[in-house]
Amino acid sequence: MKTRLGGLGGGLVGGLVAALSISGCAANPSTGSIGPTRVPHAAIDAIGQRAVAERGIVGLSIAIAQDGEIVYARGFGHADAAHTRPATERTVYDIASVGKQFTAAAIVQLVERGDLAYDTRVRTLVPELPSNVPDATIEQWLRHTSGFVGGDIDELAPPEHYTTPKKGLELLDDVAITDGRTMFAPEETWVYCNAGYLVLGLVVEAAGGMPYDEYIRQHVLAPLDPHAMTVCAYPPADIASERLRRSDEGVRHVPHIDMSAYAGQGSICSSAIDLIRWSRAINDGRIFSHESLARFRTPSTVRGDHATASIPYGFAQRLGVMDGHFKAGHSGTFDGGSASLFTYPDDGLEIAVLSNTMGGGAPHAVLIEAEIAKLLLGVVPPDVESERVPVTEAQKRAIEGTYTDGTRFTATIEGDELVVYQNGEFEERLVHVGNMRFRRADRPDVFEWFVMDGEKAGWWIYSMSGNFLDVLRREDADPPNPH
Repeated sequence: MKTRLGGLGGGLVGGLVAALSISGCAANPSTGSIGPTRVPHAAIDAIGQRAVAERGIVGLSIAIAQDGEIVYARGFGHADAAHTRPATERTVYDIASVGKQFTAAAIVQLVERGDLAYDTRVRTLVPELPSNVPDATIEQWLRHTSGFVGGDIDELAPPEHYTTPKKGLELLDDVAITDGRTMFAPEETWVYCNAGYLVLGLVVEAAGGMPYDEYIRQHVLAPLDPHAMTVCAYPPADIASERLRRSDEGVRHVPHIDMSAYAGQGSICSSAIDLIRWSRAINDGRIFSHESLARFRTPSTVRGDHATASIPYGFAQRLGVMDGHFKAGHSGTFDGGSASLFTYPDDGLEIAVLSNTMGGGAPHAVLIEAEIAKLLLGVVPPDVESERVPVTEAQKRAIEGTYTDGTRFTATIEGDELVVYQNGEFEERLVHVGNMRFRRADRPDVFEWFVMDGEKAGWWIYSMSGNFLDVLRREDADPPNPH
């Protein structure tokens, strides 16, 4: 079931705030550089140790850079379910959707070379696209504003053809495309769409004149000289992390899916060290120009019937602000692990967190990254009760209604609180902190707001720890009755 936290799972946040006391699980020795004494190594160790010893992650790697220098790089737990190989900062993980930014970077390079234009309609480059796919532009696909809602593959029971290599137009048989549907007009709203980045991978092939994986290796990764990044393939077993699923029955391996099946939507495997080097190269202008970087991290604009809204998502970049600190990056989620890579450009800070375990309460890498960032930036959680503001009748009328991104949610107002239902079932309750903005009292880093489109709110946007997660578009104008 889809959750309010964009696939992270509502039960994964708790406990990490208290992770600043050393537990019994030691960090694995690091071969990375040791940073300045101002970096609280013991406190960061405690966050990683708790995730492994108490929260169910089998293996975890963390790398941090400050002002271009790697100041922390360590592994925790093990790279395998049998606990025979310690996880280190050089263990290579499937980074899932963090890999979308490599596809976006390839598109930006091709635009800079004059081989593509952002306003080109993708069907002119990939005429074989099926009829259910909209005739959207390259930039609309980059920004997830094509209006297409993709299908979802069951990674715990994948179709048989996902276990063998897939190339080129064979990717058009992907469930994300074949089971998808166009729900919105282009740029009407923002809907996260894996299918769009599969399509963009085909655009890279058409404009780059070579297979997707070859283009990424030759033109995107070449400036990095990466230690062990792979594209559309798993790394050698002796350096690779396994992909694990935890449940009440224990830990098991997730079924094999050939990495080539993910292509442009996320087929990169990387270590935490190499991800930091990638982030540094992006910020330094070694992958594409600083002018293109500005566009890469420019929020998207969606257009309703009467107004527009700014959506904090660029080109495979989730944008946000954590207690005044601008952040940009992406998370990755699949049934056998999670990943997070974020940069705080104004603070010279970059953080990569990779995990090989999902399910059973194992925390998502993006939650661990946020805890580290809060520690390093001195973020203090807000006192939600002191921010409480009454909801006016006009605001109540504007907010209440049904919204969707493919999954239906309803918003009701009770006093000065927003009460959320998913498909009629209670989901969460948030406190109004002014101007149709809401924050959870029990998890104050969960922040949601509404943007007007005429007399009613047209978009419902939410984030966590400054990490933009999702947008819901108003489905009807009538107040809901969730009961």
